[in-house]
Amino acid sequence: MTFTRTDRRIGRLLTRENLGLTALAGAMALATVWTPSARLDASDHIDSPSITQDRGSDLTDTYAFLDPNDNAKVVLIMSTQGFVVSGEHFGMAIFDHNIRYRFEIENTGDAQPDTFVDVTYSKGLGRTMNQMATVRLPGGAEVMAPTTPSNQEYTPPPPIVTSDEGTRVTFYAGVADDPFFLDDTGANRMVGSSIMNPGNPDKSLLAERGGRDTYAGFNTLITAVSVPADMLRGKSNVIGVNAVTQRRTNQSIRPTGEVVGSGDWVTVDRDGGPLVNNGLIPPPRKDEYNAATTMDDANGRFADDIVKSLRGLGTDDAHIAMLAEAAVLKGDILRLDLTVPNSGPQGGNNPDGGFGKMGGRRLIDDVVDIVFTIINNDEPLGDKVDGNEVAFRNEFPFVADPAQPFPPGSGPDDRTRQ
Repeated sequence: MTFTRTDRRIGRLLTRENLGLTALAGAMALATVWTPSARLDASDHIDSPSITQDRGSDLTDTYAFLDPNDNAKVVLIMSTQGFVVSGEHFGMAIFDHNIRYRFEIENTGDAQPDTFVDVTYSKGLGRTMNQMATVRLPGGAEVMAPTTPSNQEYTPPPPIVTSDEGTRVTFYAGVADDPFFLDDTGANRMVGSSIMNPGNPDKSLLAERGGRDTYAGFNTLITAVSVPADMLRGKSNVIGVNAVTQRRTNQSIRPTGEVVGSGDWVTVDRDGGPLVNNGLIPPPRKDEYNAATTMDDANGRFADDIVKSLRGLGTDDAHIAMLAEAAVLKGDILRLDLTVPNSGPQGGNNPDGGFGKMGGRRLIDDVVDIVFTIINNDEPLGDKVDGNEVAFRNEFPFVADPAQPFPPGSGPDDRTRQ
């Protein structure tokens, strides 16, 4: 077996010599990882200082799965700009025309992206007006499609889905119910407890509130593309998917107030596997992590931080190695085996598919419980938020309708679960 430099680095980090720290030294090392400003705004919502100030480029989650109605197609979903409230659809449900929304596809078994699916949008004016999306596919073909405009009515508009016969690509973009589910407060409090008691966090805090979904009642912007699997397949049946939002190196403001970009595209935010940046990268390096590449991951740029973070959460050597295999050695990339069947309603729910089974990540997959259980050395650990507050669709684009303003006399419950 041939070991890479990163393999050897992780091996060294897991040796007894490196683990034989005194309690004080261990506490100091962990303090550099879990500072009081550390938060777990999972899955990727508001994950760094720069992203906090740049809502348009904030990637919230990435999903990749076989269409349960046709396993010959791959569904790619990128959600951005979280916490859109229904009362502000007119002003917030706009894709940034200065951003390139990119799906990086790796299909040769390493950390290097091999092809791309890129989406850009025309300038958005808000209200009830469409934007036009340009979808650039592997091989150079392009598909033009309108977004679904938002409204302030009590019933959401039907989704506008564009199907292109020539490429067999289907596209949707618009505001939708945020498909992610987690008790973010419970997760943050658990992480905070590790600051007070390094290496021994109070894991009961994760589910202390009995299952309150932080993201219930909030919307997000969805970019969804369904493409033939053969368009993405490479040397094997396994592909990797990494979502990035990119801006031009130069952003300028014209006298009219319009913001325009020029120069090369640079990555502002990225999201592959769920919970990696938010959960395992220390706050001082989160911006750096977002700007880095999956090749940087594989070269070990963040390996030390990830191992230290896992050690602080009480993860043992075997499970650190398991997580490093998923998020370091071949990059922080979501993996999808095109031969793993996906079936059932709401984008697929068969137990032998989806996240953790090499089936990518489906909307219904409880990635929080899965990842925290691995971090907890395969001892079950969850937040008691076991699904989305509303059902997903059974067909493309699969995401649920957005939360809309409540009609008169409907009561005070807006579904938010703060």
